[in-house]
Amino acid sequence: MLRFCVVIPTYNEADTIAEVVRGVEDAGAGLVVVVDDGSTDGTVQVVERLAEKYSNVVLVERGRKLGIGSAIKDGMRRALQNDPELRALVTMDADMSHNPSEVPKLVEPCEEDAVVVGSRYVEGGVIEGWSVHRKLVSKTANLIARSILGVAVRDATSGFRCYGRMVAEALLRVSRESGFVFQVEALYKAQRMGYRLIEVPITFIARRVGKSKLDLGEIFEFLGAVRRMLLWTPPKEF
Repeated sequence: MLRFCVVIPTYNEADTIAEVVRGVEDAGAGLVVVVDDGSTDGTVQVVERLAEKYSNVVLVERGRKLGIGSAIKDGMRRALQNDPELRALVTMDADMSHNPSEVPKLVEPCEEDAVVVGSRYVEGGVIEGWSVHRKLVSKTANLIARSILGVAVRDATSGFRCYGRMVAEALLRVSRESGFVFQVEALYKAQRMGYRLIEVPITFIARRVGKSKLDLGEIFEFLGAVRRMLLWTPPKEF
């Protein structure tokens, strides 16, 4: 299996972040980068204690909410700077909606020119605990990603995925989105640049505590980002 890092954005995840970090440590992560956007519930202190136990845990404090896409990219940059031997970068949520035990399922098929998406919408994929409304929002966004943008996966909004190092480095050069729409932008641009997209089934469990960070403003942001993506042209080197 490739040497990999796990990037975990956090905002008020004190109740679950320790379980997630322990899980990815058990899964074999070479590096764990936690990117915190100004948590007020003690998340930072929990991660600091974890860093004392696990020497490969790195905390990036950003002080305020700057967007999950921005957090993922900052985490990727820190990971690539800290460990030149990394060959793959996993991204996942901190609320246990993504099961750390499934991390190897994403890493094993990943190569440096691929993105492996943990999918809720391929055979074997499972969603537990979502309302009908939340499912409708997700399926509508994915329909737009497939039909308008031509993204060749069924779950373009999934945040549980593994980027090959080559793809991650390329995306850090061309990505412009900072919110949740980064998830779609990353796949759209990776595909346009000639990288491979792979889907594997995962089990997604709705947040046990807190509430979903997806709001109406981010839905409108998504629609605006679709237009920006359609106008984007890959750099000449691709």
